[in-house]
Amino acid sequence: MQFLARQLARWPVALAAVLVLAFVVLLPGLGSFGMWEAQERQVADRVAPRRIGTVAELRSIVEPTVQAVINKAELPVETCPKQTPPGAVARSLTARAAAWGRDAIDDSDTGRRLPLALLGVLTVLATAGMALRTSGGRAGVLTALVLLSMPLLVLQSRQLTSEIGTAAGSALILYGLLALRVPRSIVAIGDLAVAGLALVVGLVVAFTGGGALLGLCVPLLAFAAAGSFGATAIADAGRAVRNGGLRVLRVVWPRGAIGRTPCVYRGGNAAALVATLAAIGVLGVLAYQLFSLKQPQPWVTPPQREVLDHAIVPTGCWSSALGGMWRPDDDLRYIWDSTFEQIAYGTFPWGVLAPIAMMALINGEDPERRRIGALSLAWAAGAWIASEVFQRKVGFTIWAGFPALALAIGVWLDSVLAERRLPAGAKLVGLFVLVAVVDLGKDMLMLGEPGQYLGAVKISSLLVGGDQITYPTAAHILFLPAKLWILLLGLLVAGGFVVVMAAPARARGPALTVALAGTALAAAFWAFGWQPVLARHLSSKGLFETYLDLRKSGDQLVILGDYGDAPHDYAPDAKPEVLTAREQLVQALGRPQRVFAVTPATELCQLHREMGGKPYFVLDDDFTKAALLSNKVDGTTDKNPLRRMILHAPPAQMGAKPKARVVFDSRVELIGWDMPKVVGRGSKFDVTLYFKVLQPVGGSWQVLMHFDGQAGRAGNGDHWPIDKRCETSTWQPGDYIVDHFTVQGLAPAFPAGQYTVWTGFFTGSNPNWRNMPISEAPPDMRDDPPTDRVKITTITVD
Repeated sequence: MQFLARQLARWPVALAAVLVLAFVVLLPGLGSFGMWEAQERQVADRVAPRRIGTVAELRSIVEPTVQAVINKAELPVETCPKQTPPGAVARSLTARAAAWGRDAIDDSDTGRRLPLALLGVLTVLATAGMALRTSGGRAGVLTALVLLSMPLLVLQSRQLTSEIGTAAGSALILYGLLALRVPRSIVAIGDLAVAGLALVVGLVVAFTGGGALLGLCVPLLAFAAAGSFGATAIADAGRAVRNGGLRVLRVVWPRGAIGRTPCVYRGGNAAALVATLAAIGVLGVLAYQLFSLKQPQPWVTPPQREVLDHAIVPTGCWSSALGGMWRPDDDLRYIWDSTFEQIAYGTFPWGVLAPIAMMALINGEDPERRRIGALSLAWAAGAWIASEVFQRKVGFTIWAGFPALALAIGVWLDSVLAERRLPAGAKLVGLFVLVAVVDLGKDMLMLGEPGQYLGAVKISSLLVGGDQITYPTAAHILFLPAKLWILLLGLLVAGGFVVVMAAPARARGPALTVALAGTALAAAFWAFGWQPVLARHLSSKGLFETYLDLRKSGDQLVILGDYGDAPHDYAPDAKPEVLTAREQLVQALGRPQRVFAVTPATELCQLHREMGGKPYFVLDDDFTKAALLSNKVDGTTDKNPLRRMILHAPPAQMGAKPKARVVFDSRVELIGWDMPKVVGRGSKFDVTLYFKVLQPVGGSWQVLMHFDGQAGRAGNGDHWPIDKRCETSTWQPGDYIVDHFTVQGLAPAFPAGQYTVWTGFFTGSNPNWRNMPISEAPPDMRDDPPTDRVKITTITVD
């Protein structure tokens, strides 16, 4: 361990280690998982569509495009565009990178993603480089490792729903400004050249990635703020003027210079002054493009802001500097803490330590570390403010300040390890990190609406915002839910960190090894666990791979629905027949030869009904939005869950039946159930209800199941029938519904004894519940007073 620490203290070894870590985490397997649908697939098809093959295909694309250009050329030039014009530069980096990767590397998922992965590598190198320059090689490696464990870096570097260019450009700009020094040797001249190159490249990448506000203003103002906006440089300039005057005075009038001493220079930061002036210039350009001065309109609500009898109003035009259109009104869906969840989940597990690390660095004795603390704080805070403003006035964006958190944490950890004694309050800091990690990890496991894991939905939707991507509950890694690994790895990191901060010196080495190993595993998890495993359920690639594995000569492929370029990308030599209606799908599955069919998952319920018992098989249903069907099951097994859930004949066996007809609203009849007679307190148990559909049900109804005893209601088994695969609105007369579900256990606080089991249907939410009326049932099975539920049996809890 000590040998490794000594080697990492050498900057060439540390730099090589950082580069290897970035390459190992970000580059492998970019094409091993499919495009997440619909968001990532839509980006790929819009900005980097597949190359056109035949002349006919080329003509079908080119001719309409040429005609559109001709028609547009005849129109007058739009002086106030309301949408992104052709050739726009700001905030176009992701699109340009994906298109370049398709053309220069390969027309594949790997080709489109690789340029973004390289931008991720640049982000790691620039951020770790700042730590390496100011605090040594070990700090650089720690910074890189912490940064690579953050999902905001890994996921953006390996998917097209990315704004990694904003973070990469900001890191390069700050590295360049930080490294600008007056050269005093040949080596220093080379170092200055690298800093200048980083600065120039960073300015280009930042502007094309995030525009003037997010890409340029944030790093420039952060560096300016960390350097007191160049105030020390201005003061040193004044001292230089005075000292120059004193020299002249000594030559011209020596007696007048007696008793006057030269001023001592304070090492003013000229780069901070340049950054301040540059930021003022960028803000001026933004203000000029976004706002205009007009005569006030007193009837406008809210009142317009006035300066010198003129109102400052947004132009409402697309801005070439901003890379978007500044809304006159705020988007109230975004409150000023709307990025907090993005920051917390996107920097898990180390991000919670960043505020403490920043404050500790700012209050430290080492001037370089104080500078890093101030820079990281200004960078993170500036990115947060800019992101909040952008979301309210322009649109969704991804917070790009996460490298600042890794920088502060890496440098602070290095300072802690460099000291023999732990800093004051170390145990409290360790405890805080552990509690925060447990709390955030618990949030990612939180159960909201039935079947929806709200925290996991947030991190699944991290790069697209809101709750747009539903977490696939079938996603498992090594037999455990994928989302559970987030908490387990977080606990591994936090547990090791707690021991480092609280244990005796002899235990800190092994504990640090555990924490760093957990960090490395977290980095690998996001790249090679979470991302590809969720892609199995969020991409159609798996469906087409199954088709390629099973097809034989003469087999046909039909597709119902729009999957963009996915059929071409994942089954390039297939020539699918595109269908437009479910009736065509039914006919295709009735052909004598083998037919494979890709159809939306929402069609499965109606298709099951219309097939009327004719053979069809589900070969792959891992993709949540579609399924692969066939009229033959050769080479695999049938995975159709509806064969067990929706029958076209009465079930062969039922554990119990009602003594007379039980009918809800003349639409659904309860014909039987299976339920244990005795269960343990708090134990899970399985229940099956059997229904016959008499008339179309309509609406979206849930099944209620209450367990009532003398001491009150011991629990309930309310749920969506048949796992919500087919809502009640799709049930058809003549169907037999087999609703199998698991009751999570009756409240252990209730006494043992016998409980009455009630069931029925309900819709709505608390407090506006509404039960489906009972149209027919024996009197002793009805509730008194009537609540439209029926008593089916009793159960004993022991």
